[in-house]
Amino acid sequence: MIIIDRDRNLLAYMGKKKRLIRILSMTDAGAVAQYELADDPGNIYMPLIENGRNVETFEIIGEKLTLI
Repeated sequence: MIIIDRDRNLLAYMGKKKRLIRILSMTDAGAVAQYELADDPGNIYMPLIENGRNVETFEIIGEKLTLI
């Protein structure tokens, strides 16, 4: 099952290059199912998942805070 929570702004680093991404949805096992690049919003990517885990490494760093 994939949980989509577009209200949260969960940020993470992806891969060896540590690209900053925004996680859009995760599986119930905790794998990243959909993400977009932080500097290029709107383009949605789906990483490869094998045996319930992501092949690419993701390091979750926290939530983005918006100031009003």
